[in-house]
Amino acid sequence: MKKFLKAELILICVLLSSFVLIPTFAATTFKEGVYQLSNLNITPKNRYTIQNISPDNSVYMALFDEDQRQIQSIHLPPKSENYSLIPLEPSYRIVIIGKGEVIIS
Repeated sequence: MKKFLKAELILICVLLSSFVLIPTFAATTFKEGVYQLSNLNITPKNRYTIQNISPDNSVYMALFDEDQRQIQSIHLPPKSENYSLIPLEPSYRIVIIGKGEVIIS
């Protein structure tokens, strides 16, 4: 009886864990540079936000599509609020310019 109960609990845990959506893109800080979104494990068409966490330095962010066309840009002042990004695709590139640090979540 105990073995059956243990096996049933394990089966329930496995089944429930397959239904829980775990985001593949964890919030990470980024400094000045060019980043290919396919390397960041983004979920296509998902909505993300960007925020400058630097207390002293502003940041300029530009988002480019696969044809190198700029599709979004945002100036982020020091300790900025969250700004919404357009739905991202793995083929996009994001450019961060400035001495600040940003979080994309």
